[in-house]
Amino acid sequence: MASIHSKLFALFLRLIGKKHFLKTLLAAGKQNFYSSPEPTAKVHKFCVVAKRQLNGQPVFTLQSRTGKGRKHILYLHGGAYVQNFTSYHWSFMAELVAATHCTISAPDYPLAPDFTFEDTFKMVLALYRELIEKVAKEDLIIMGDSSGGGLALALCQLLVKEQLPQPGQLILLSPWLDISLSNPEIHEIVTQDPFMGLEGLLQAGRIYAGNAPLDHYLLSPIYGSFKGLENITVFAGSREILVADARKLKKMMAPEVLQFTYVEYPGMVHDWMLINLPESKQARQQIISVIETGGL
Repeated sequence: MASIHSKLFALFLRLIGKKHFLKTLLAAGKQNFYSSPEPTAKVHKFCVVAKRQLNGQPVFTLQSRTGKGRKHILYLHGGAYVQNFTSYHWSFMAELVAATHCTISAPDYPLAPDFTFEDTFKMVLALYRELIEKVAKEDLIIMGDSSGGGLALALCQLLVKEQLPQPGQLILLSPWLDISLSNPEIHEIVTQDPFMGLEGLLQAGRIYAGNAPLDHYLLSPIYGSFKGLENITVFAGSREILVADARKLKKMMAPEVLQFTYVEYPGMVHDWMLINLPESKQARQQIISVIETGGL
């Protein structure tokens, strides 16, 4: 059962009409109104930060100030493919670095409406090619939240086609796995979700897709092949519309993947692990465990 803090947070989201924010921001052309494109003060407090360019886009590297561990995370942020990093992403990454001494590479990958998924994959695939040359496969982790989770899974599917090694782990946080949002179970959950609205998400997904069909696996990895994938951990909340496809993925994935772990938190909303609720802290400890040991 969700904590009282989480129930109050969900009520607050309803009162402010959070699920309509994306649609409103897209209509005004201000989808990055709440974004934080540069690392926050908290990141600089706990991490050594470097910034460079790759394919014309920034890549941030975060390292611990107190020691360097073996693990290296390629972190793909969420934001419906139209929004940049937020302060919550930066705080989350800083906590992971502080707790595990991992290194994080966080690309500011191309976003719609200025770019489409083809530009995004050119950049993230180029970055992965660099990392796999420098980091041992078993120490490399791809992690993504929301749309970044969908991007992370699609990237691993693309790695199979490109005959590149899979990362040691793939960690998906509230992943957006089908930009068409066509799973009928979504309509059973949508009234319970105080965070995400269908109209804004569908609009963002169509812009990101360009002229490609919405069921292209690089846009909606739920329609791709899972053969060759390894060591996947998924976190989802029962009150987010995206849980419908996370549950579907669990049913589809289990027979094919070397190791698949699915964690669903009852009563939790989208991306809860990035904020400051009792369940958020619990989930972050589990994520840290997965990073350090490969399992829960």
